[in-house]
Amino acid sequence: MLQIGSMSVFLIQNIYMNMLTLTFTSLSWKDTTNCHRTASMVCWTLLRQVIGGNLLPEAVTWFYTSVLRALQVHGQHEVCNSTLSQLAMLIYENLRARYPELRAVMTQIPNISVEALDQYDHRLLDPNAQKVGDKKRKDHFRKLIEGTVGKALCQQFRKEVHIRNLPSLYKSPKPDKDLVQNSEATGLEALFAPEKNTL
Repeated sequence: MLQIGSMSVFLIQNIYMNMLTLTFTSLSWKDTTNCHRTASMVCWTLLRQVIGGNLLPEAVTWFYTSVLRALQVHGQHEVCNSTLSQLAMLIYENLRARYPELRAVMTQIPNISVEALDQYDHRLLDPNAQKVGDKKRKDHFRKLIEGTVGKALCQQFRKEVHIRNLPSLYKSPKPDKDLVQNSEATGLEALFAPEKNTL
């Protein structure tokens, strides 16, 4: 049987925590493909392995805020938005009971409804509460964190254009003139008319 020394255990834990830090940091990089792949395949897989251990509340708060920060950077992309929202919901639902600091992070989200957050927490933490369907629960959580979703770069500095209602222009009708029946000689006729011979 293979025995691992205390130094080896320390090194493995240190490497594992560095991998966790790197993956959650990479969510905020300006690379949507990396964000989508990391959020959908790597982050929860790595974090799930250490949930049973004693994580520091600061570490859990940092992991959660990293996901919310990634939503601010990549939230305008629908694919990244859905995977990051799913990751945020997994972290919140699995760690909320042990780490009340996550609620404090949620209350700092702009435009969050505290009553809706209380209702979500009640359904999550109270075993006697009425359970809702998976789709309804996801939609409720998305509405809670929609304040973190950032604008696209092309929309961030866009100036809103407001056009006032302009009065309608009065357009006078053109008079009907028949040039052939007109007694005045105009144009080429006037140049070659025999009565105006001034030689």
